[in-house]
Amino acid sequence: NNMFFSSIEIVGLEHLPKTGPVILTGNHNNQFVDGIILLTNCDRQVSFMIAQKSFDRPLVGFLAKAFHCIPVSRPQDIAFPGAGSLTLDGTTCLRGEGTAFVKQLRAGDQVEIVGEENPHKVKSVSSDTHAVLEAATSRSESGVKYKVHPKVDQSKMFDEVYGGLRKGRCLGIFPEGGSHDRTDLLPLKAGVAMIALDAFHKHHMTVPIVPVGLNYFKGHRFGGRVVVEFGPPIVVPEQMYLQYESDRHAAIESLLGLIATGMRSVIVPTPDYHTLQQIYMARRLYVPDGLKLSAEQTMDLNRRFAIGLKRVLDLRTRAAGDVAEMPTTGAASSASAPGLSRSGTGLSDVDYELTQEDADFIDAFKAEVEDYSATLKRLGLKDHQVRQIGWWGVSDLVGRLLYLLATLLMGAIPQLLFNLPVMLIASKWAVSEQHKALKASKVKVAARDVVMSYKIIYVLMLVPVLYVFYGSLILFYFRLCTTSSVLVLTICPFFAFLGMKASEQGIRAYTDLLPLFKRFLPATREEQDTLPARRKQLQKKLNKAVKKFGPLLGDLYHLKSVDWAKEIGWFTHAAERAANLPQSPSQDPAAPLGQAACP
Repeated sequence: NNMFFSSIEIVGLEHLPKTGPVILTGNHNNQFVDGIILLTNCDRQVSFMIAQKSFDRPLVGFLAKAFHCIPVSRPQDIAFPGAGSLTLDGTTCLRGEGTAFVKQLRAGDQVEIVGEENPHKVKSVSSDTHAVLEAATSRSESGVKYKVHPKVDQSKMFDEVYGGLRKGRCLGIFPEGGSHDRTDLLPLKAGVAMIALDAFHKHHMTVPIVPVGLNYFKGHRFGGRVVVEFGPPIVVPEQMYLQYESDRHAAIESLLGLIATGMRSVIVPTPDYHTLQQIYMARRLYVPDGLKLSAEQTMDLNRRFAIGLKRVLDLRTRAAGDVAEMPTTGAASSASAPGLSRSGTGLSDVDYELTQEDADFIDAFKAEVEDYSATLKRLGLKDHQVRQIGWWGVSDLVGRLLYLLATLLMGAIPQLLFNLPVMLIASKWAVSEQHKALKASKVKVAARDVVMSYKIIYVLMLVPVLYVFYGSLILFYFRLCTTSSVLVLTICPFFAFLGMKASEQGIRAYTDLLPLFKRFLPATREEQDTLPARRKQLQKKLNKAVKKFGPLLGDLYHLKSVDWAKEIGWFTHAAERAANLPQSPSQDPAAPLGQAACP
């Protein structure tokens, strides 16, 4: 267990090669914590690529140097507001008013234009008020503000990366480019693919890529849980190396697709947090009462429900005629989107049309699960407690009350003296950083990804200050001898740890105690007593749905060991279609090359 998390479980560590160069690619949902989790729970020493901005922080930079991290200068970290304003005309021409393009822009820089989805790469600069972009802007408008992202020379960083790989080291990368609190991956940056492909072409090394899933449960809080899952290594296909010689962009995009598929196969990808909670509830209802799954089995079942639900709901949407058919040729064919069947639904090739009765059943069941979850939340209950409601009596209330009092007696004083002051201050400051991060980001939902990182940073800063204060108090106020003072301070960390563990048990006891107290209210007791029957009814409906729609899902339903590259390949394609995110104009291979020249 970890000091800051109640449990950290490792799945699939056998997939990580014991020796030789390897690249770890992880999802990035908990800022600095992600790297620390992998560093402390991996059999190999990992050199992470870390943003220069973070590397320059006092405490983070000290730890980064100690763990041999490689700093990376990112254009967005050194971006600055451009002088004047821009006039856009929907072409590659960039006109300015009061601008200083000659001084502030150069070929290869990127311009972040307010209102545009992605930054635009600069092709050339002809004067202070005229420049040419590599791809057209999406609209015509004048008086637009912008930022300049200077081109960064990364040659030194790449030399350090390849030097480490030549020595057989393990390189860690978070290819999404920055942390976020979404439930699916952000579009991957090209760097990881370029490193793997150039390692072969320029340095004659074949470097496997191992995807790592960092799955957090209340990861922004002290006492949360983490499941770290290592996926099978991705070996770059021979044809991609050959393609890289003639078409670098296409080879990089193909490899990024493989990496994204691998990374999604070790997380539970869903469109949003609400859907993720529905997946967890479906898994709890499906597992037979009394059966405890391992972390690996839990993650596998979560993914089966996530992909299966997406496919069935896709059928439901198709039945309503809300979306067009999935393309099955060209770039979106089954060759580039593994797991797509001829029908393009991701379902088996069984000819099945969703009836209105099926659609009504899906909608009704979804609404019932949401209502059941909302009821549990309102009553302060967990799903596993519903099965115990019929057995609850006065003895349970007394027993849990005594247990709560015991944990309070054991942990109250050390918790109040050592942990609570630090945790309260760290939490308050972390929330302040959360608000700053949310304001500065375009991709964060609530910026929960930064909360735990700043809590840990502030705890590490405040704990020494607290001990210095207590040391001074013991030495100068109580006037104990030096030996006694040192002895007392040496024992203090043990009491702090005791207080932390006792408080964890106390919180669990309180969680169990609250619904027991509520049973003294007649209305609440009556509602609680209806929950076991509601849960059993939901279980029956879920099993009926699984038996009805499961066979349509093919391997996802029939096989004990699923080829996640195939199943997640379909999900990756479906997610990209649903998001409908346009490519960065500077990276779009289909962008028109001939545009009207700037006058």
